[in-house]
Amino acid sequence: MTLPYERSRAVIETKKFLTQLLGNRRVPASVRSEAKWLLRHYPSTNEVFQAGWHELASPAFVLEPIFDTNIDWKPSERWPPPRQVERNDSDET
Repeated sequence: MTLPYERSRAVIETKKFLTQLLGNRRVPASVRSEAKWLLRHYPSTNEVFQAGWHELASPAFVLEPIFDTNIDWKPSERWPPPRQVERNDSDET
């Protein structure tokens, strides 16, 4: 299971990687072209963190958080613990 802070870090690090590919002349032109195309609409670090803040602001409307507000290998302290799904076995026949 991927946690929100792991996903945030992966998205941010992937953008850095694509940017490095784009700037490396030893990388084939077709790969650099693809990196450029992918980066056109890729979220910035600020947009990733902003999405995390929106989710924190209204956790009741979020089924599962997508992004977090930090990427330092631990979940944000502001997130509530994961919801536990109650299972009622007495309903089964």
